[in-house]
Amino acid sequence: MLKVRLWDDRLSCYVGSEEVMSCRRVRPAKGKRRARSIDFRHVIGGLVRKPNAFYHAALRNDILPDDEWRKLWQRMCSRLCPQLASRLMVNALKLAAEQEDISRVAQGVNQLLLEPGKPDLQKLLNYLNVKGSGELPAGTLVQHSLHSYDKLLQKGGLQ
Repeated sequence: MLKVRLWDDRLSCYVGSEEVMSCRRVRPAKGKRRARSIDFRHVIGGLVRKPNAFYHAALRNDILPDDEWRKLWQRMCSRLCPQLASRLMVNALKLAAEQEDISRVAQGVNQLLLEPGKPDLQKLLNYLNVKGSGELPAGTLVQHSLHSYDKLLQKGGLQ
């Protein structure tokens, strides 16, 4: 059973007596009834499958990690078409989640937007010195002899 303890500055989630998660507590701004805190790492998997959904997302600004990323998004939208901007931002967020360093990836995206030409994910990976999963190593496949099957059939193994 999951228990959530509300503290002044955080929420702590417990299963039994073990704390399994903790997050900061968010309070609504004056005049608002609700506040939200969305960790982009929790939704990035779905966005990667449908990156254009990011462009139309009602909670887009809440999904972005901080003000630096919101400024990057504005710059992307002013420079790129919506589909390309969405795809680049979603892939950059996925990379930030995998690398566990959102500021380094944000610097890479910023550098990418400063360069002339069309920004793409491969340029960002090169800038960050990230090796992609790449191709499988070359290997040789040796087909076994089918003669052994003929012997099996001749001996009456399978009819």
